[in-house]
Amino acid sequence: MTAPVSRHAHVTSTDGTKIAVTITGQGRPLVVSPGALNAAQDWQILADLLGPRLTTYAIDRRGRGASGDHGEHAIQREADDIAAVLDLAGPDALLLGHSYGGLVTLAHALHQPPAAFILYEPPIPVGGPVGGDALAPFEEAVRAGDLDQALTLGLRNFLKFPEEAIEEFRQTPFWAIRASMTPTWAREMRAMDSFGDDLTRFAALDVPTLLVVGELSPRWLTDVSRRLHEVLPDARLVEIPGEAHDAFLTCPHALADAITAFADGLPAQ
Repeated sequence: MTAPVSRHAHVTSTDGTKIAVTITGQGRPLVVSPGALNAAQDWQILADLLGPRLTTYAIDRRGRGASGDHGEHAIQREADDIAAVLDLAGPDALLLGHSYGGLVTLAHALHQPPAAFILYEPPIPVGGPVGGDALAPFEEAVRAGDLDQALTLGLRNFLKFPEEAIEEFRQTPFWAIRASMTPTWAREMRAMDSFGDDLTRFAALDVPTLLVVGELSPRWLTDVSRRLHEVLPDARLVEIPGEAHDAFLTCPHALADAITAFADGLPAQ
């Protein structure tokens, strides 16, 4: 099967920052907000799989890929970026947020709920600060230019990856790419820690929602999604067997199947 053709576009956010978007496929739009150590290109395999059914708008969040940046960072600025891409995609767009990108989409949804929602393990700090005291040694490694060490510290202390999982990850071709993205992780961790732990504020988010978790993901991340499942009025939860936090890379067919099944069950637009 021939892969769908992709095209690139830019939108301008409220503060003037240019946000890059990779658009792939045909059918109902799906806007994707990647996580802290990801960019639009990481979602391309999944976008190709979804291409016959959905048009994926994969965002390069500010500060990475082909997007611009701003001297001041706030999660609301990134929520404004989401709004600008949704304006491009259209009012019937599904909105997918992965990891930190899930927090960005939730911040947007509080003010303007999407037509439908997919959340893949958003790291809401229900157990207290996620960065906290671990931020200082992480930032020291970044300042020293030791991005390998920064990634190791972030995976260990922020995401709570076990040591064996970190070592397995270190042997993959994704390690160097993720390490190169660590300089923006600290500011996102601060935004995450200030996001708040009150899940009841999402109880009014009465739109069809798919919560995705990986069977092997860190327990604290899957626990957040399971608690959201109890709060959101129209939510369903799917667990991807044998996968963890990055199934869009490690098992994209399974994630594509979950997304298309969810999309097929939505009311016609």
